[in-house]
Amino acid sequence: MRKLRTAVLAFGVTAAVVGGGSAGAPAAQAAATWKAFDKNCVTVIAGGGAIAGSVCAQVQKRVTDTGSTNGYRARVTVTPAAGHSLKPTTHTWSSDGATNQICTGGCAPQTSEWTSAWTPVKTSSGTYTARGEVFGSSSIFSVSASWSDWTQIAKKCVSEAAGKLCVYRHERAYRDTYEERAKLTVAPSAGNWLEPRWVRVGIVSDGVDSHETRDLCDPSCTRRTVTWSATVSRTIGNIGSTYQLYASAQVALPSGDVELIKASLSG
Repeated sequence: MRKLRTAVLAFGVTAAVVGGGSAGAPAAQAAATWKAFDKNCVTVIAGGGAIAGSVCAQVQKRVTDTGSTNGYRARVTVTPAAGHSLKPTTHTWSSDGATNQICTGGCAPQTSEWTSAWTPVKTSSGTYTARGEVFGSSSIFSVSASWSDWTQIAKKCVSEAAGKLCVYRHERAYRDTYEERAKLTVAPSAGNWLEPRWVRVGIVSDGVDSHETRDLCDPSCTRRTVTWSATVSRTIGNIGSTYQLYASAQVALPSGDVELIKASLSG
């Protein structure tokens, strides 16, 4: 599953070029400021159940004066409890999946609060995960912060006389979990309506279908006469040796027919 998720989430949104300029002249660079994006802390438990301290992962985003984001950086802070040592080891960004040492040549065990240097700047959003160990113990720790953008994995559109229906499957990393989302979009043609019934996201893993469905007729169905969309999401479950990742939806048409559309990816 890790290999699949890494491949899927390696597609980040590349930061747009900032500024403009005439041909042959360098573009003007907008000022950028580092701002808080996400911070997540966990308690570290040593062997025997004793509290060995806490660890926090922190991610900042670089925001230009025009409001766009063009970079992300992260660091980890360890706060050992009295009598314990915490040793940071590696970090990973979900946007590329590469594992790197937190300290060149390895970090020393820390007996008091310690904060790492900022990572090199990433131009794509993603989850930052820092790992380490309770020194002198078999216990390890892991803490994640930030999230990736929703990445489109599959898409299916159907054109009817009453309009166009599309369903999309999206995925992203959110801290230390992975999420899946289905999005339904209806675009009725002039003078017509489309009636969304439900939208679903799920996985068929080794023949077992697991999914989350949003009832769009609760408390009642609504006939849409303008472009409209709805989503449903959940945490991704296990993926077996054979699988189908999908998003689906049902929409009623003025003709009396009910259209079922499905976007999927199989492996």
